Amino acid sequence: MEFNFNFMLVALKAAIKFLPVSLVLAFIPLLVGIVLGTFIAIARVFKVKVIWKLCQIYVVIIKGIPVVLLLLIMYFGLIQGFDGLAVLFHLRIRSKDINLIYIAIIAFSINAIATISEIIRGGLMSVDKGQYEASYSVGMTKTQTLWRIVLPQIFPVAVPMLCSSFIGLFKGSSVAFLISVTDVMNGALITATGNYLFLEAYVAAAIVYWVVCIKIGRAHV
Repeated sequence: MEFNFNFMLVALKAAIKFLPVSLVLAFIPLLVGIVLGTFIAIARVFKVKVIWKLCQIYVVIIKGIPVVLLLLIMYFGLIQGFDGLAVLFHLRIRSKDINLIYIAIIAFSINAIATISEIIRGGLMSVDKGQYEASYSVGMTKTQTLWRIVLPQIFPVAVPMLCSSFIGLFKGSSVAFLISVTDVMNGALITATGNYLFLEAYVAAAIVYWVVCIKIGRAHV
């Protein structure tokens, strides 16, 4: 069977149409990961009582679970749990009324928090202890030292790693099609359901992912 280039262009247009969905699935978890990941990293580096141990357990567990498995656990777990609570509290809304993109965002965010926290933690540990001691000597508190001296140094250095995390999230968002979220991957595959030209659809989706990842990669160079 010959490769149908014309159909690939059709699938490519369909995939591009849903590009904003894939970008949302990557961008929101990135922001959540930066915010909550930073607090987890701080808690672990400075060993905040009780919290740092819980954060460490969280990171170890989440890093050991594949994203696709985490997505499916969230999907089936939330659906069953939500319907049970809806019946218990006599609510009319059911899991079928929930936009599945929110489940995907939650799953990807949980993964991003653990991953990005390790990036920030590495940055915190790379700062020379002399800078902490110097700030303490002039009367600054730990919080002031962190926000005024340490974090402003870490984030510019962490930008390449954060861009790499965004690329990983963008590519990883392709598994959202498993729970029927229409993203770049699903958008391309839908066009092939009538003629079974799935190779062309996969190539079209791959082109979109490749172009976007190249653009993001060049952004921080």
